[in-house]
Amino acid sequence: MFFVLNWTSWKKWIFIGLLTGIVYLSYQLSSVYVFEPQSKVQHTGGISKAIKDEEEIAITVNISWGDDVIIDILEVLKEEKVKATFFINGEWALRNEEIAKLIIEENHEVGLLGFYRDHYIGLTNDEITEDIKNGESTLKRLKYEPLTLVRPPENRYNRSVVEHINNLGYRTVFWSHFANIRQSTDHEQKARELSEQLSKGDIILFNAQDNLTPTPKVIQQLIKSKKEEGYKFVTVTELLSPAKIKLNPIN
Repeated sequence: MFFVLNWTSWKKWIFIGLLTGIVYLSYQLSSVYVFEPQSKVQHTGGISKAIKDEEEIAITVNISWGDDVIIDILEVLKEEKVKATFFINGEWALRNEEIAKLIIEENHEVGLLGFYRDHYIGLTNDEITEDIKNGESTLKRLKYEPLTLVRPPENRYNRSVVEHINNLGYRTVFWSHFANIRQSTDHEQKARELSEQLSKGDIILFNAQDNLTPTPKVIQQLIKSKKEEGYKFVTVTELLSPAKIKLNPIN
């Protein structure tokens, strides 16, 4: 009798374990896929992280207005010998051609943060296409092509927006960590916090705005800290190829 009851209990726990494993596996399969550069299969999510063994991190910088902080960031990256990925707004690039050209001339990777600053939610597919093509044309004028990476303006998006960007042949890139820097941010404390949070394959987002003056110092302290741990900073494309990609699930 004891054996029967004990076996029944074990069967229950085995079933629970198997069910848990199935749920976990289903989640992983829904959010991670193997990136194949030549694949024509489109995926609905936006890329937020690379799943890889190498100790690599990608710094991404959103630019839609300002100039002073951007110049300071470029100087930090040059000093630390790090290449980043800049997501540039098209209108900003037209108004600040010299800075945009400097980003390109220093061999940083460039993605598009829309042409106008308006977000894509509520726009038709044709309107989204036109906005991206305008931005792509602007980058071509600055001698940067091909455009492969797109980040929706104002960081606002939904499933249909991301699907349409992917269907146009671009990679929609989000992030796994947002630096969340303010004017009052203590750069040393923020750099320590980010250093503790970041790990292999992470994509971190910084906003380059002139009112966020601690940003360059945070980036420099973060780079120094992670380099001491053996990490390397690479562009988004370098981080993702070849790698498994974690997708940002979108409802």
